[in-house]
Amino acid sequence: MATSENRQQNFTAQLEKLDSEIKTLKRKLVVAASNLTQLDEKLVQVEQRLDEIRQVENDTLADLESRKDDLSVTISALIHLSRQPEGTLIGNPSGLVDSLRASSLLQSILPKLKADADHLAGQLNTLAELRTQYAKEREDFSALRDERIAEQETLDQLLEEKRNAQSKIAKQSEQEQKRLEKLTSDVTDTTALITRLAEDRERQRAEEQARLEREIAAKKKADAEKAAAAAKVEIPKPEQQPQNKTVAPQVLANLSATRHITEAKGLLPLPVGGRIVTHYDENDDVGLKKGIVIETRPEATVISPFDGQIAFAGPFRHYGLLLIIDHGDGYHSLLAGMGSIDAAVGQLLLAGEPVGRMKTSSKGNPKLYMELRNNGSPIDPAPWLLAENRKVSG
Repeated sequence: MATSENRQQNFTAQLEKLDSEIKTLKRKLVVAASNLTQLDEKLVQVEQRLDEIRQVENDTLADLESRKDDLSVTISALIHLSRQPEGTLIGNPSGLVDSLRASSLLQSILPKLKADADHLAGQLNTLAELRTQYAKEREDFSALRDERIAEQETLDQLLEEKRNAQSKIAKQSEQEQKRLEKLTSDVTDTTALITRLAEDRERQRAEEQARLEREIAAKKKADAEKAAAAAKVEIPKPEQQPQNKTVAPQVLANLSATRHITEAKGLLPLPVGGRIVTHYDENDDVGLKKGIVIETRPEATVISPFDGQIAFAGPFRHYGLLLIIDHGDGYHSLLAGMGSIDAAVGQLLLAGEPVGRMKTSSKGNPKLYMELRNNGSPIDPAPWLLAENRKVSG
């Protein structure tokens, strides 16, 4: 029994060490992911400005092209006037009437010629400024991209360390994932999915509670029998030593002080660096959305918007890869549209911890779909987001 208790204590110490190691890694991951999402957001903004510059330049060039014939006449007239010597009217008195008529005509068209010339000069100056600004934005984009590559390498290294640290519990995680897939195989929509997950969680809690009660009852019975046997045979009692209680450790129990998501209303970050292109209850090409759509960059890092535990991770119907995070108090966030998920069912998450990456697509920037649900019903995520993230771009 003493040997068994020592082994249990050693095992508990190892798990506590593993727990501490993963907590430290998670906090580092939150910092690295925060840097990446900020860089992704800046890159999306620079890309948007580059698109706007290109659009203005194209519009200006198209306007110049459409007015090419009129501009040719204007420029020819200006050149012709510039070549006329001074005193032409005085030096040619025989054509006085014709000269007066020409002067009257010039007086009527000169304002238009001047306006056209000023407009043309303004457009050419605009083109020059646009091209200078475009070159500057491209330099900023390249610098941000290089910085992001370095940050991504840091994040990848931390993720690898985290995977190594969690390898001891990987088998249990795989078994839980398979059990969950079997449990939800016949579910057809996300509302039913969340309901099924909640029912399963309550069932597991009840089973765990019953198991603990059975163990407590058995221990009480064993202690009573031991006390009765000791009462029959008195033996010298050694000096009483404090009893070491071995309690089954809860791996990765509480990552931080308990926080309620209701206290974070108006403070949640976007789960990916980008811009909202479709808001709650708005239509897009697919249909009415009960969440928000965020346009981001290829392979952008996706983070957990708040502390929680992964309730579902994997393919689900038309959502593709779907991640459901249980934030407690009946709140869940749903994230869909990712290219990969770097998390497992049952894993506890810190706010801002990376959970996956976006797709790589040649058909434009990828989009992440996010829903926030309370007791299974979708609610508008906008009031829960940081103020600067609520604006819809389009």
